[in-house]
Amino acid sequence: MPSSTALNTALPTALPPNSLILVTGASGHIAGHVVHEALLAGYRVRGTARSAAKTAHTQTTYARFGDAYTTTVVSDFALPHAFDEAVRGVDAIIHVASDTTFGTDPNVVVTGVVNGVESLLTAAAAEPSVKRFVLTSSSMAAYTPHANVAKQVTADSWNSEAVDAAWAPPPYTPERAFMVYGASKVEGERALWKFVQDHKPHFVANAVLPNFNMGKVLDSTGATGAAVPKLLSGEIFQVAAPQYAIDVIDDARLHVIAAVLDASLTNERIFAFGHAFRWTDLVALVQELRPHATGLATPPANEGYELTKVPNEPGAELLRKWYGQETGYKPFRQTVEENLEGY
Repeated sequence: MPSSTALNTALPTALPPNSLILVTGASGHIAGHVVHEALLAGYRVRGTARSAAKTAHTQTTYARFGDAYTTTVVSDFALPHAFDEAVRGVDAIIHVASDTTFGTDPNVVVTGVVNGVESLLTAAAAEPSVKRFVLTSSSMAAYTPHANVAKQVTADSWNSEAVDAAWAPPPYTPERAFMVYGASKVEGERALWKFVQDHKPHFVANAVLPNFNMGKVLDSTGATGAAVPKLLSGEIFQVAAPQYAIDVIDDARLHVIAAVLDASLTNERIFAFGHAFRWTDLVALVQELRPHATGLATPPANEGYELTKVPNEPGAELLRKWYGQETGYKPFRQTVEENLEGY
């Protein structure tokens, strides 16, 4: 089954092809696909990573694009002036890099993520060439998934539950890790909008809020890219609650759309929530796709369903408009099938 469709080149774009996009965290699962989709769309990319070894690895991954892909090392994105050199001459910025260590101390994780967002925004505001800025936020910036709880998420929703749990008094036990991660996404995205409100920068800003990323593994599996194939060996990802999943290519394309393609997107929160799923049905689908597999994971008992209503139709419509994807988000079965390739 094909994994992609063609970009609609007949539409006028926010920034012309060959514009230079800075993509942070380029060695990661999501950012790697962002780099790839941007290059396929005809844009140049400057990718950052934390070490020369990681940037060199990405150069090998995108070698077929020649000098359209270049790199720079940003060893610690939370430091002041960390991005001053990286932003030189770029036309757009897609800030994907974040703290995915699932550390438990909010003073380290949350503060570091906020400092990183602010450092990059400050550098962007000082660089006249920057015209558009996209932040990779998260579904966790808006809400925490809970099975069988019906709620409505809107563009004004913020995950106060995660923030309260993250900043509760110590000890910082392992059980706190997921909420600390969520709080970092809440406060990181809020830092973006506060900067826009306070400083009124010369560039357009948008945020993409993806849920659980599944689909084709380009290089790194990141935090979630191995979750589907690991079901074949009996492992379920942290027994995560039923929630929404987004195909990682759809997620990457929404970032590119928000950064350089669609001029109508200004100060938008784009919810990249493809399909609600639960592990019971996912395990059954993997068994159907790999009928001879043994040792398949056992799903949680009576796990319930994701009942949250989310504003995901605008994201689907953007994928129809720019990539001709008739269904909007890629069919869930195709996402799972592509995630299993090579395993």
